[in-house]
Amino acid sequence: MEKIYTSYTKKIQNTTYYFVKKFIVFPEFKDVPSFLESFGMHTNFNKACEIALVNDEEIRIQLLNGTGHSARQAKVIDLNDSNFTVQKVSGL
Repeated sequence: MEKIYTSYTKKIQNTTYYFVKKFIVFPEFKDVPSFLESFGMHTNFNKACEIALVNDEEIRIQLLNGTGHSARQAKVIDLNDSNFTVQKVSGL
């Protein structure tokens, strides 16, 4: 079992938000996807790390140094503008 951390930024209404994710990965098992253990979003990077339960200072520094260079971008979708139907299924 390993832990992998990712971080990226997204500007929303002229405010930069930090997104921090902590994943658990099982490389010893084939066909087992990574599991999102915790996630944090905040305008303050350290607060986003606290929310995501990333407490190791060295990892925080590595994530902060890598946030500006990340190719991944967050996409905000306004659900009020989307046309979707909710379908409920009763339990058996």
